[in-house]
Amino acid sequence: MSILSMLFDRLYVLRNQLIHGGATWNSRVNRAQIRDGAAILGFLVPVFIELMMDHAHEDWGRPFYPVTEG
Repeated sequence: MSILSMLFDRLYVLRNQLIHGGATWNSRVNRAQIRDGAAILGFLVPVFIELMMDHAHEDWGRPFYPVTEG
């Protein structure tokens, strides 16, 4: 398993804890992990966006959550 794969698996677990109530507002549970996860994503997301913008001609597949009219 690659390092990035393990990293994203762990970020996904952290996301699930946040979304499904494993870590709540002003709780002390998972604060260090949340800070680390936010720092990692704060670094990686702009890199991913830049890569995608630089290679806009590539087929990135269908978006999982396409924009819909509301």
